[in-house]
Amino acid sequence: MAVTELEVESSQGVDCPITEAHSVLSIVDEGQSSSSAQSTEKDPRKNARQYQLDLCKIAVEENIIVYLGTGCGKTHIAVLLIYALGHLIRKPQKNICVFLAPTVALVQQQAKVIKESIDFKVGTYGGRSKRLKGHLDWEKEIEQYEILVMIPEILLRNLSHCFIRRELISLLIFDECHHAQARSNHPYTQIMKAYNKLNIIKPPRIFGMTASPIVGKGASEEGSVSKCINSLEKILDAKVYSVEDTDLKCFVASPEVKIYYYGPVTKNISSSHILKNLEEIKRQCISMLSKNTEDHSRRRSIKKMLCRLHDNLIFCLEKIGLWGALQASRRFLSVDYGERNELLEAEENFNGDLLCDNYLAKAASFFSSHCMRDGVEMDISSVDVLKEPFFSKKLLCLIRILSNFRLQPNMKCIVFVNRIVVAQSLSYILQNLKFLASWKCGFLVGVHSGMKSMSRKNMKNILEKFRSGQLNLLVATKVGEEGLDIQTCCLVIRFDLPETVASFIQSRGRARMPQSEYAFLVNSGNNKELALIENFKTDEDRMNKEIFVRTSSETFADTEEKLYKVDSSGASITAGYSVSLIHHYCAMLPHDEYFDPKPEFYFFDDEDGTVCHIIFPSNSPLPQVISTPEPSIEEAKRIACLKACEQLHKIGALNDYLLPCQDIGIDEESMLSTSDSGVCEGSILLRGELHEMLIPAALRQPWTNLENSVYLNSYFIRTIPCPEDRVYKKFGFLVKAPLPKEAERMKLDLQLAHQRSVSIELIPSGLVEFNKNEILQAQNFQEMFLKIILHRSEFVSERVQLGDSNDSYKACSSTFYLLLPVILNDDNNKITVDWKSIKRCLSSPIFRNPAENAGSGYSPLIGELQLANGSRNEDEVVNSLVYAPYKNAFFFVADIIAEKNGYSTSTSGASHVDHFKTLRIQLSRPEQPLLKAKQLFSLRNLLHDRKKEHSGSETRESEEHFFEVPPELCELKIIGFSKDFGSTISLLPSIMHRLENLLVAIELKHALSTSFPEGAEVTADRVLEALTTAKCMERFSLERLEVLGDAFLKYVVGRHLFLFHDALDEGELTRRRSNIVNNSNLFKMATRNNLQVYIRDQSFDPSQFYALGHPCPVICSKGTENYIHSQVGSSEKANGAKANDVRCSKCHHWLHRKTISDVVEALVGAFLVDSGFKAAISFLRWIGITVDFDSSHVNNIYVKSSEYLSLVADVDIPSLEKLIGYLFQHKGLLLQAFVHPSYNKHGGGCYQRLEYLGDAVLDYLITSYLYSTYPKLKPGQLTDLRSVCVDNKSFANVAVQRSFHKFLLCDSSNLLEAIDKYVGFIETPSSEDHMIKEPKCPKVLGDLVESSVGAVLLDNGFNLERVWEILFSFLDPVMIFSSFQLHPVRELQELCQSKNWQVVFRRSQDGSTFSVEAKVDGEGIKLSTCATNISRKEAKKVAAQQAIAELKVSFDRASSSDKSWLLAESEKHRGYMHKSKTVEEVIKSSCKMEAKLIGYNEAPINSIPPDAIESEPSKVLEPSRSNFKLKKHKEAPLIKLLSKGLHSSVAAAIEQDNENAEDMSSDSQIAGQWCKKTAKSVLHEVCADNSWKAPIYECVKEEGPSHQKLFTFKVVLEIEDSKNLECFGEPRGRKKDAAEHAAEGALWYLQNTGFLPTRE
Repeated sequence: MAVTELEVESSQGVDCPITEAHSVLSIVDEGQSSSSAQSTEKDPRKNARQYQLDLCKIAVEENIIVYLGTGCGKTHIAVLLIYALGHLIRKPQKNICVFLAPTVALVQQQAKVIKESIDFKVGTYGGRSKRLKGHLDWEKEIEQYEILVMIPEILLRNLSHCFIRRELISLLIFDECHHAQARSNHPYTQIMKAYNKLNIIKPPRIFGMTASPIVGKGASEEGSVSKCINSLEKILDAKVYSVEDTDLKCFVASPEVKIYYYGPVTKNISSSHILKNLEEIKRQCISMLSKNTEDHSRRRSIKKMLCRLHDNLIFCLEKIGLWGALQASRRFLSVDYGERNELLEAEENFNGDLLCDNYLAKAASFFSSHCMRDGVEMDISSVDVLKEPFFSKKLLCLIRILSNFRLQPNMKCIVFVNRIVVAQSLSYILQNLKFLASWKCGFLVGVHSGMKSMSRKNMKNILEKFRSGQLNLLVATKVGEEGLDIQTCCLVIRFDLPETVASFIQSRGRARMPQSEYAFLVNSGNNKELALIENFKTDEDRMNKEIFVRTSSETFADTEEKLYKVDSSGASITAGYSVSLIHHYCAMLPHDEYFDPKPEFYFFDDEDGTVCHIIFPSNSPLPQVISTPEPSIEEAKRIACLKACEQLHKIGALNDYLLPCQDIGIDEESMLSTSDSGVCEGSILLRGELHEMLIPAALRQPWTNLENSVYLNSYFIRTIPCPEDRVYKKFGFLVKAPLPKEAERMKLDLQLAHQRSVSIELIPSGLVEFNKNEILQAQNFQEMFLKIILHRSEFVSERVQLGDSNDSYKACSSTFYLLLPVILNDDNNKITVDWKSIKRCLSSPIFRNPAENAGSGYSPLIGELQLANGSRNEDEVVNSLVYAPYKNAFFFVADIIAEKNGYSTSTSGASHVDHFKTLRIQLSRPEQPLLKAKQLFSLRNLLHDRKKEHSGSETRESEEHFFEVPPELCELKIIGFSKDFGSTISLLPSIMHRLENLLVAIELKHALSTSFPEGAEVTADRVLEALTTAKCMERFSLERLEVLGDAFLKYVVGRHLFLFHDALDEGELTRRRSNIVNNSNLFKMATRNNLQVYIRDQSFDPSQFYALGHPCPVICSKGTENYIHSQVGSSEKANGAKANDVRCSKCHHWLHRKTISDVVEALVGAFLVDSGFKAAISFLRWIGITVDFDSSHVNNIYVKSSEYLSLVADVDIPSLEKLIGYLFQHKGLLLQAFVHPSYNKHGGGCYQRLEYLGDAVLDYLITSYLYSTYPKLKPGQLTDLRSVCVDNKSFANVAVQRSFHKFLLCDSSNLLEAIDKYVGFIETPSSEDHMIKEPKCPKVLGDLVESSVGAVLLDNGFNLERVWEILFSFLDPVMIFSSFQLHPVRELQELCQSKNWQVVFRRSQDGSTFSVEAKVDGEGIKLSTCATNISRKEAKKVAAQQAIAELKVSFDRASSSDKSWLLAESEKHRGYMHKSKTVEEVIKSSCKMEAKLIGYNEAPINSIPPDAIESEPSKVLEPSRSNFKLKKHKEAPLIKLLSKGLHSSVAAAIEQDNENAEDMSSDSQIAGQWCKKTAKSVLHEVCADNSWKAPIYECVKEEGPSHQKLFTFKVVLEIEDSKNLECFGEPRGRKKDAAEHAAEGALWYLQNTGFLPTRE
């Protein structure tokens, strides 16, 4: 129907901007006028053609498909539609428009057009969007953009896994929508079939665009045009609309169609000679192939590759000529094997082989010899070679067209070919013909062609050159027909004829310039080519008529799209999409360079249809899936894959979004962002989070109601100095609530200067009664000494007020306790407060009014001293605190030096009088005796280990040093405040800090013990250790416990997952364990249980010691919290500021999330050390991690292991048990431990799950060994040693020593070869091994040790003591650390750090292979090494190893002076050489303790005996193991072979296959009987496999009367070496049977002559 005849009304309530010229649907920012928005908004209607506006009106009302030729502006109609429906997708609306284009280049092109045409936010998505992995990523994209332009594969994936909800798409646009064919599996089709199947409540508006609604060759079939169009409309739920040609003529030019004839092409003597010689080269190369049966599949693959190469050269020779064939052969030789496959456009990837290179080299040499003149290759541009056979008649015709074409401004031409190799060869020739210099030629092939010369970037460059005129001739494959924004041409030539009407229409659309030409090259001797062109024209006319006048409503028969949906998530997959999902799932299974997991597809013909049988890799939890009978191979495959996806989801291998769980790589940042903290994700790495520290309840209880007596619990603070060179005043600690039992006798050592220490012990001393006055005096005293040690500047003044603010202090104080001088009763350890000392101090003049302190101006009496602030009795001065203004310092007066006065000699050599004169001080009473004074100390953190500090770093005031001071220069401040007071008070802040921390640990222990009884078994000291980080700079920290807890957590969580998820592979088990034990999850668990308030993460700063009488001055509240703490937290990383710079009244501090997770692991370690496994598991249960299991889970594993008993005959079990040192009850576990994943002949399964379990238990046992054996090792050293012990290479050497590799069941010859190399190297005598380069250690060797340990652990019911015994027999060689070596990456980093060199690792990826470059750059060094591996970590490790090796070589070659300099630098920077020996030296110098299995107190599981397990029939994975192999999915289906008259050996083989197939069909419960397959069919497949010509059957004899005729047939095969095999059959009554018997004979011959592998 013509658009011009339609009248369409707008829907009610919606204003369409197409009908209202001044309507503007844009959202402007607040405060911006609509008029200004209107003036700046892009309006696509301004340059729209009338038919575009008319079609857009229709599209607003209904789903339509716009059918217009190339260049008619279909994209602009889509832009108009987006603009018209913009109110549905404009932000803040959540709905979006999705614009689909079939190629990445077209996505980028269309996105650019949209951005330039309308003011919408456009996102572009093509290729691999690595950053868009999950739901959160796509939610952000939808929040940001209004239009998403993408390839359909991305949308299909997003819809299938519910990354984008279908309901959010308001407008769905399909560019090149003809791909949505009913009988295709294109993503367009899958997307729409899923929409139609799911019945979405609010489906999107659909808009399709195409230059041909028919794709493929269907248009030529009678009646198929209407079916194609109707089917397209049905799939897209839309109606096709077009425009009459008369409406388009004024906008779009139509080219003149011309036909150029060449030929006729006939085979002459020259060409026959060339073809014959090329065939001879091919024959010679094939004859060189070995007939070794073991290489049969490789031989067949090489043959296929060689035949394809040969066919392509013949094709180029015929289509282009000798020069074309020469260029093609050289091109094939110059590219790598992957690119060669793409050049051949082969469906399969053929491995490269020297034989193919040899063929190409000979062919190129042969072609070159025919292009010689006088021994020199002719110039391609010379005129006399423009003849056959150098140039084909077809090419000569093309050259004539180009050379005769009229020159005109901006002329452009495209030559279309059907093959990539033709495009490249033809482009080369046209570039080098000098008389075609006006044509500047390039070639254009698809980005997905695999050509390295045709990346997206290069394609864009070529198209840009074509637009700008740098190129004006393109030789293009079909990629140039549709989609790409290629400049309009004046000449389009079909060098190869189009294959479909769509190709005909689209390539013609490229010729849109006025008076343009669309040319065909036709062989004048081939009438079919002319007929084909006429058919295209007819088909196009028929298609156009059908659009406007429908002749039928019939559609193609289409099977209903089957779909699997998960209701909980909304994810759904179609049968078509399930195929790629299965491949993706298998690719995500654990793999390495020796094992590439892929599904295998086998097909069988059932009487009800074709059945697909999927065999999964052995490490998949699903061994096999069998489909129901379906009408075709493709449908059977899709149904089998959909069924497999459903089963994988039900067993947990696919999550609820139907993604392989391996895809859900939840990184730490994304998990962290889900917390309730409100800290943005980016800031997490820069700073911690603000948390409140718990103040122990025992110190928070105040005393009230002072009208009555107050009773406080008292604790004597005993001090024992070492050495006993100091006297400490006795002090007591008094508090309202009694201390818990574990705190009331707290002991600790305080480290003083000069290697001195003081041992502290609390001694409970009963209750002490206080009346109101005494309480006030006690508070005043505490306020006094806290001010002295913390705010001494207040005592410079003449008057200090005490006690006035007691109430306010109490209100602000967070703790309530008293530290007072006491008198100890040695008989009963009771104490009384030393009120005499307290009152004497408080009676000091500084605390009295100034009038009371008026001193006498007269000379002092005998026994008195004249001080700066008056005369004082000597008794008042001695043992008091004075202030010397001239030094601005406070001093304790220890004594009066009667024998010295101001005239005595000072330390400077002059008298004190003269000395002070130099300071401009005149002593007025030089005759007075001098004071022996000790300067008031500065508070220090005495909890820090200062023994290792250099004594020279101590300041002068910390030394035991006295001054001689004239009394007249001192002011008396506190009477009776002696040096002994000062010594004790200097200890009190550190004592109280430790007590507070201990009380916090006790509170946590109490909270845990009330939740689970085992919580009471851990000691408070151990809990305190687990709560204390290294930043506290205490003499203990959580780090060693954390290492132990981490290993235990890995073991018990791994064990739990292993037992509860027997369907998960090793990779998924590892990922799930990581998600449980990673820092993010532990952080969430800890904060959920409020563990963070107990953590101590700050080194003690005595200057911020707050207690009653000295409250925190920074009052923190919700309103001031951010202001107080923002600067420190945000700049903590940037400027090195410490988190404890600000201490507030709520004890807030900054904690990194990893610190909190570390504490969880450390608490696990604490429970292990003090209480054992059961308590640690109870703690994990409390925090939210379940690791429990019961015997039924273990017994299920035993039952499953019985499936491996079919392998008993393949393994010498007694010998293997002897090597391991353990007799297995369940032999299946032992067999499983030695099955490599490449081995898949037993029903599925391999050692990887046991390896996972063994790795976890070995990690814990070795950690337990090191923790107990070397208690003095630092945490970092402990970690280093553990990494050495659990290193795969260490285990590999154990495996070699015990010959484990000899028992490995493996189907990878490359792996076996690598093992033999490594074993040979290990077994080489040490005197010779330096002459051999160490080969790479195959990971499988170490895996065997881990899987064996896992098998032992399971077999004995998780009896760790038994595994502990085996550990030492296994790992004694590993426990010898004489060859201790850091991980190469760590070693390189430490080396570079010590030298101030920079080391950078750069990573790149090519497919599944990673490349890592290690670059070292610094003074005198510049080094780069590179390694590639399938594992990113392994590549990085190897690159680091190579860098270290080169650095060591450089060092060995350095001159002696250079070496001396390097060694000196190493020592100066405490460098590499010194560091690498640290752990070795510590181990050698350490006292090695007895090794202990820490914490094990579980009872082993009582396993069911093996004879109680019902043996299950072993699964047969392959329907046939004979030489008549099952065909993979790309080949014809295999049907069961059955015949009665076979030659003996072939018949026996086939009978055995029948038995296997029958067993399998019974086991698999496939409906129906297997159809019979003939020997003729098998022989045909054998020929196809070997790239032979099809067999020829001939009736050679016919005998007998007409009613009893007998026929004798022969079959002729052309096999290798140009041999013809003729095989005659016996006479048979039917021709079919006679031919069958001849085929049987041929099969017998092929098997017995080695062309087919012999049956085992």
